[in-house]
Amino acid sequence: MGSEEETSRKEFLDNILASMDEGVLTIDQDARIITFNRAAERITGYKREDVLHKKCYKVLKSSLCKGKCAGKRTLETGSSLSNYEATIKNKAGEKIHVDITTSPLRSGNNEIIGLLEIITDLTEHKRLWEKLREERDKAHQYLSVARVMIVALNREGEITLINKRGCEVLGYEEEEIIGRNWFELCIPEKIREEVKQVFRKLIAGEIEVSEYYENPILTRDGEERIIAWKNTIVRNKEGDIIGCLSSGEDITERKRAEEELIRSERLASVGQLAAGVAHEVNNPLAGILVYIKLLLKRYDQSKLQTEETKKQLEKIGRETERCSRIIKNLLDFSRQTEVKLRPVNINKVIEATFSIIGHQISLENIRTEKRLCESLPSVLVDFDQVQQALMNIILNAAQAMPNGGDLTISTSVAKRVQIGDSIRDAIRIDVSDTGVGISKENLGKLFTPFFTTKEKGKGVGLGLSVVHGIIERHHGKIEIKSNPGSGTTFSIYLGIVDEEKD
Repeated sequence: MGSEEETSRKEFLDNILASMDEGVLTIDQDARIITFNRAAERITGYKREDVLHKKCYKVLKSSLCKGKCAGKRTLETGSSLSNYEATIKNKAGEKIHVDITTSPLRSGNNEIIGLLEIITDLTEHKRLWEKLREERDKAHQYLSVARVMIVALNREGEITLINKRGCEVLGYEEEEIIGRNWFELCIPEKIREEVKQVFRKLIAGEIEVSEYYENPILTRDGEERIIAWKNTIVRNKEGDIIGCLSSGEDITERKRAEEELIRSERLASVGQLAAGVAHEVNNPLAGILVYIKLLLKRYDQSKLQTEETKKQLEKIGRETERCSRIIKNLLDFSRQTEVKLRPVNINKVIEATFSIIGHQISLENIRTEKRLCESLPSVLVDFDQVQQALMNIILNAAQAMPNGGDLTISTSVAKRVQIGDSIRDAIRIDVSDTGVGISKENLGKLFTPFFTTKEKGKGVGLGLSVVHGIIERHHGKIEIKSNPGSGTTFSIYLGIVDEEKD
């Protein structure tokens, strides 16, 4: 009965060894192989009967056999050595990467009588790892040649990835910036808390990611650069937000060029307005001069203390204030100011524009009509830039009516307007004239820099390209409808401020 039990137990152990995916070897104290399972045959290419009672180092020819043998160390210390990598040679002489765990084999008396080695074939693992490394290196190459900044942040705002272009713009080496907090290192202090707050809400899933966003960053030298960002959130396989990935284009020089172009066009508009403003200022100044002469005459006659004198002095005060107001409006318009977005009522922009050019337009025999919606929501814009855009359009309309005509400007709310990739409610501004109109072949060229339909010497063709740039930067759109001989209508759409989102 004891013999049958022993046989049954041996068969059971043999079945276990045969079913294992790992190669299992038992080796006696003289380094001879005693046990060699099927997985060991598959890994090495040797048959069990070919290797039994042979020295293990002559069969496996491990890369560790020439040095301090792991088996000898285990026999000497009695301690296991787990998961160390080595290369062995199979029967065909090919090198195979394996993971080995070596443990002491003990008798019933707890004496070390040999070794138990478990071998895992790493060939497929190495192949997959190599492929993964190749893909990673390829991705790094793509990131390196990209001419935009690429930055990845984790939930704490720490930089986990940055490409070569990002390092160039910021002035840091990659190893100097990885792991650093993006907001503390690269965001100017004046907007740091604001940007951090938006990031926290984004990571918490409280707000949607903004596909396009401009903000300044701080370089190593302390210089501010304007970056146009495209952002996306990064999720793990469970769908949880674990960070964000952004690509950014350095638009600093472009923004400076655009601002200079806007300033140049603004000064050109000032020059165009100068004659009209001079005429408007000249009238009250002539009246002031007349009243001063009358007052001097009464002074000589000692007749100053009269009710008529008081009225004339009040008239001088009002006319002087009027001149001052006209000149101030013109100076405010010509002065280059910092771009500042704020909620604005477009009707106020229109009124401010007409306070500068209204008189000049009336002198050119142009009748104006304003149809302004009284309950107009706010838009998030730069007051001065939108004023310049309207100024350019209105002056353009006036020049299209050399013999006089009608100019109408109206405001309204437009529902669900397609602006870029989004649909939203917008403020609509229509500027219509009864001028000469624009031909179909020229209609599509109006916003092209230096294109003009005016005769030589009357314009360089920058006015409407500046208008287009201003409206585009405000994430709005502009449309033109025109028929030759029947006039033109410019329609501007600007997204309404969503108080919670914007």
